[in-house]
Order: sequence, then structure tokens, then C-alpha cells
Amino acid sequence: MIWSGLYYLAILSVGFILIKLIFPDLPAEKTIVPGYWNPDTLFNLGRITGGYAIEDAVYMFFTGGIVAAVYETLFRKKLGHRHLKHKPHYAIIIGTVAAGVVGYLSPNLIYPLIAFGFATAFVIWMQRHDLIQHSLYGGISYLLIYFLCAFIFLKVYPNYIADYYSVRNLSGMLLFTIPIEEFLFTLAFGFSWSPIYEYVKDIK
Repeated sequence: MIWSGLYYLAILSVGFILIKLIFPDLPAEKTIVPGYWNPDTLFNLGRITGGYAIEDAVYMFFTGGIVAAVYETLFRKKLGHRHLKHKPHYAIIIGTVAAGVVGYLSPNLIYPLIAFGFATAFVIWMQRHDLIQHSLYGGISYLLIYFLCAFIFLKVYPNYIADYYSVRNLSGMLLFTIPIEEFLFTLAFGFSWSPIYEYVKDIK
């Protein structure tokens, strides 16, 4: 769980730095903050950096660990070692390439993140057929957990989406008042990251 959280935090942190270096003048509407949403953060770092704050780092660490543990926790899956039969970082590399292509063509950085998740999951499925069930169950379970948490949160703060999300920069499609991009990102992330430890470490 800790390994998966740190791995996810490292990949997205490096990705964010590369985006800032390659596209230093990225239009505001294409950034995560304020282009996707515009929440208040500690020291206003989210708005200063365009989408990377202390809260984001904490979120990436914990969600990266949680989604990797969901399947094992719910289905009591036992892990065992085997010899490497694939290149364990191909999925991340291809996911990054897909994110780059989509990022160049899309109106907001949330779409490259979605593309990264689905492309990474697809490569894992192609290389490790034994992890398809893990990936699907983990992704769907994580989506249901996210939906339940979002439902409760919006009952307490019903205007949060309207106040902090830049829906005009997105597809405009809402599901239960929540932008469809939230669900797509959650599902893609769950599909790709729930089996990531077994994939990279070649465990079954």
C-alpha cells in the first residue's frame, strides 16, 4: 500500500514538473487549477503552481495506496512471486505517451490523466491476463467508494461543484451533479493502479 502510494505520487509529481518545463505558458483553461477546479489550498499553492499543492501530494499518496489495497482487502487475495516475463514499466511508458498525445489535443489536463489511466490499464491487461479481474474489480470497487464519498460530501456541501469546478472548460456532462470527468478519472485510475504493485513487482 505504501509502495503504491509513493509510486503514484512520484509519477504524477515528475509529470507535473515536466509539464511546467515543457509548457511554461500553458493557458489557464487547460490547467488543473483553475482550468478544472479552483479550490482553496494551504499557502494558495494550488493557484500559484497551477494544480500542485500540499493537499494534492497527500491525496496522491493515500489514494495511490488505497486503490492498490482495495482488491486485496475486499477479496482476500493472497500474493505469490514468480519470474519476470514482461517489461514491468511498459504500461507506465505507454500510458505517459497516450497522456502526452491527448494532452496536446484536449482542452484540459484532466483528459491526459484519464488517458494515462486507461492506456496503462490496457497494457497491463495485454501483458498480464491474470490481472484483468483484479483490475476490473479494483476499478469498479474504487469507483463505488468514490461515488459514496462524493454523495455524502455533496449532501454536506451542496454548492461545492458550482463554486469550485470550472464546468465550462469540460464536456458539460454531469452525473448526479458531478462532472463525468470525475467518474472517468476515478475508474481509469482504479483500473490501472489496483494491480500496479503486482504488475511492476511481477507478483501473482
